[in-house]
Amino acid sequence: MKDSPQNKRYPPKTAGAIMLTNVPTMGENKTVREFREFLLTIHYDFDTFNYIYLLDEEKTLKGVISIRQILHSANDTKLIHLSPKKLIVAHPYTTQERVVHLALKHNLRAIPVVDHEHKFLGEFPSKAILRALHHESTEDLFRLGGVTHTATYDDILKLPFTTILKHRTPWLILGLFGGLLSAGIVSQFEDVLSKQIILASFIPLIVYMADAIGTQIEAFIIRDLAVDPTLNFIKYLRRQFTIVLILAILISGLLYVISLLLYDQPEISMVISLALFLAIMTSLFSGLFVPFIFDRLKFDPANASGPVATIIQDVLSVSVYFWVANTIL
Repeated sequence: MKDSPQNKRYPPKTAGAIMLTNVPTMGENKTVREFREFLLTIHYDFDTFNYIYLLDEEKTLKGVISIRQILHSANDTKLIHLSPKKLIVAHPYTTQERVVHLALKHNLRAIPVVDHEHKFLGEFPSKAILRALHHESTEDLFRLGGVTHTATYDDILKLPFTTILKHRTPWLILGLFGGLLSAGIVSQFEDVLSKQIILASFIPLIVYMADAIGTQIEAFIIRDLAVDPTLNFIKYLRRQFTIVLILAILISGLLYVISLLLYDQPEISMVISLALFLAIMTSLFSGLFVPFIFDRLKFDPANASGPVATIIQDVLSVSVYFWVANTIL
């Protein structure tokens, strides 16, 4: 495939960088007969010949027709009448992955590229679609395996010990300081614990449940980001929020009933159930936002977000627990 002179104007792996400009175009008011005459007078080769692009005098894209469709139409038929009303187009800065998605979704062999004024720039051809599809599929398989083009993996058998320690130690040190922070928070509420020593026994439960749900969310978003890097995060957040809210109500409600039956202390039951509810809701941050932020920062979320999300969630859970206890008791 020949490179377009405009390609260097656009970032790599975008429609503008890959598009071809030497493609067949005709006026929007031309007929099938005129197209057939046009075929007989062609004296040069096009880079691709899948579609005819219908343009007005200002080079604005008005229609797209397949060659096969034209050959099965009457001579007096206007070409514009054969074109679908809704045109599927890409813009020069559209990523190749998005173009492939459009082509597969609408069963198209090529996608026209237009600017913000809908002026025709070129075509993202079938060969480029197949090549980009192969590239993105291979990349997604690596992402699912925990290897991305933006993050490297550690080969334990080949890397020197100094490199392995350099990659692992920072996250563990972060966890160490996070654990010290959690211990410091607990020490600030010694008075509350001395009055209700039973509260101390529920700290592991509150921390564990919030961590467990946060880990579930983290696993889902890491997988979903690997499958679909263009994931609609706002829509995804709303969905996860609804699920976590239902889980928080069910689990905290169950804890309230069980603790009330076991200890017959309504205030204690209220504290631990409300604290569990709030701790579970905070897991949305550690489980959802932390992996998403790491992904956008080009770190592998499967490697980097785990230790960070865990210590953030532990600190949040302990803080929420004692804040509720101090407020109610």
